[in-house]
Amino acid sequence: MGLEIISIKSSFPKKTESLENLSKFKNKTSLKKIFLSTGINKRYVSSKEEDVISLSIKSSKKLINSKNKKKIGFLLFVTQTSPYKLPSAACIIQDKLKLPQDIFAIDINMGCSGFIYALKLAESLLKKSRKNLGLIVCSDTYTKFISKNNTSCKPIFSDASTTTLLGFSKKKHFEAFGFGVDGNGYQDLYLKENSKEMFMNGAKIALFTLKEIPIFLINFFKKNRINKSKIKFLVMHQASKYIFEKLKNKLNLKNSIFLKNYQKVGNTISSSIPLLLKEIIDKKKIKKGDNLVACGFGVGLSWGAVKIKW
Repeated sequence: MGLEIISIKSSFPKKTESLENLSKFKNKTSLKKIFLSTGINKRYVSSKEEDVISLSIKSSKKLINSKNKKKIGFLLFVTQTSPYKLPSAACIIQDKLKLPQDIFAIDINMGCSGFIYALKLAESLLKKSRKNLGLIVCSDTYTKFISKNNTSCKPIFSDASTTTLLGFSKKKHFEAFGFGVDGNGYQDLYLKENSKEMFMNGAKIALFTLKEIPIFLINFFKKNRINKSKIKFLVMHQASKYIFEKLKNKLNLKNSIFLKNYQKVGNTISSSIPLLLKEIIDKKKIKKGDNLVACGFGVGLSWGAVKIKW
């Protein structure tokens, strides 16, 4: 008995930016160099009227109806850019969606690994719930804290929201989880209280990722006796082209299992993995019995992985 993903929906801000829109990088040589490194030419940028709550309402309403909302037992809201210090944004979303009041609702202050952490919490919650549905809502608006002169963050981060509807299953679909945290690297990606500018040491974040994540995943496969040849897809956080290609080379797995969408939507932080899952669900690229591994990593520093049998 366990949890299964029923459906995933998404929403994006109305405004998009390409590299050509970045006033800081008017030099064509610089634009080409940035694109070769990030692979990102389109990012979504939220307006003053848009925030993680409004984006989450849009993605959630695509999933929720008068019949299923009564069966929802929990709401896990993954964000690091809530417009409120208090209350919990999950409480506001519960009210806006008119969800039942007898639910478990909480904010999870995690970034690029947040969806994996939320899945683990969801698995525990659903086992104890009297209801058979739950929601994981991921939404971040990093661009609100990135000025036009922030050369490390501006070309990469993108705003988005995803809502994942989860249900109770007689089978165990989430077969294994693995997690890790190294708070010693917190200073390489942070946003201080009352600050309007995010800081990222891109070189150190890349160094951490390329050193720790391949070792973590290899050990995750071994510990859980995962046959790499039977993995249909490896769903990794979409940090950038540079990180994606380097990890792919280090893991030495067949190219067909690697999914990517960074070139179309940028680095959407907590929505990165569910957006990839949504794509393969919508395009019917995954079927019952297929195996996949999802892995998130980044700010914290933190990382996590899950093995899923569809």
